[in-house]
Amino acid sequence: MIKTGKDVIRDKLSQYVAGLKQEFSKGMILPKKDEMKPDNINNLTSGFNKKIDMAPINSKPKQTGLKIEISTINITQKFQCKAQEFYDAMTRIEMVTAFTRGPVKIDPVKGGKFELFRGNIIGSFVELVQGQKIVQKWRYKQWPEGHYSTVTINIHEKNDHTEVQLIQTGVPKNEVDVTKQNWDRYYWDSMKATFGFGAFFTSIN
Repeated sequence: MIKTGKDVIRDKLSQYVAGLKQEFSKGMILPKKDEMKPDNINNLTSGFNKKIDMAPINSKPKQTGLKIEISTINITQKFQCKAQEFYDAMTRIEMVTAFTRGPVKIDPVKGGKFELFRGNIIGSFVELVQGQKIVQKWRYKQWPEGHYSTVTINIHEKNDHTEVQLIQTGVPKNEVDVTKQNWDRYYWDSMKATFGFGAFFTSIN
């Protein structure tokens, strides 16, 4: 029986993840020099419509006495992987480290905290359902102090792909467009490139 393209990708992914776990346990995962391009995470656009340096931020978040106008983001994406594989990519430290291309802190349990992109994205896990759902309190560090959005990620496995529906409520209204762009660029596109989740093949019988 000839393996389908999907089977080949899945085999390669399993080998890759196993390698990541081994390297991570040895503290060997570091971004490659040629991966550090000018438009990588160092140029992540902030929600205040300006470019920022993704170095650790030591200053306090901006404070405001004004009421924050908020909006909701809805995103649907298709991934060439199983639902559990996508869930793992969002919660397993070695896989999150791989697609964010930098050190992360993540404790994937209810109430556990996470810190990504050199501390610029922070939050905590509200609900976790293996292979099905992830709910987070999520904020960009330069948002007004104490303001968190709620991210709900529903994961649906189909016959030949996995569909992911993201709903993010409580996003400052003037930051909706750039937040959507950052989900696409620094999460979805990076995950697809890193793990092959964007590769679709026609089955061979």
